[in-house]
Amino acid sequence: MSSTRIMISSITHAQMGRDILMEEGIRSSIERTPKTNDPYGCGYSLKVQGDTGRAVRLLKEAGIRVLGTYEAGGL
Repeated sequence: MSSTRIMISSITHAQMGRDILMEEGIRSSIERTPKTNDPYGCGYSLKVQGDTGRAVRLLKEAGIRVLGTYEAGGL
C-alpha cells in the first residue's frame, strides 16, 4: 500500500506542520526524504494519512513552504 509524503523545507517546518495538521485532525509523521525524491536537499517529509490536498492547503495557509509531494510504498 502506498501513501503520500509532503516534502518540507526543514525539520523545524516539518515539526510545525505536523502540529498544525494534528490540530486539524490530520494524522502525519515526520520522516527523512529519500535522496531519489529530494531534488531540493530538504531532507524531511510529512507522511500524511488522509486528505493530502487539504493537508497541503493548510500547510501553505500557515506559511509552511511545501516543496512537493510524492507517493511511497509501504504502510
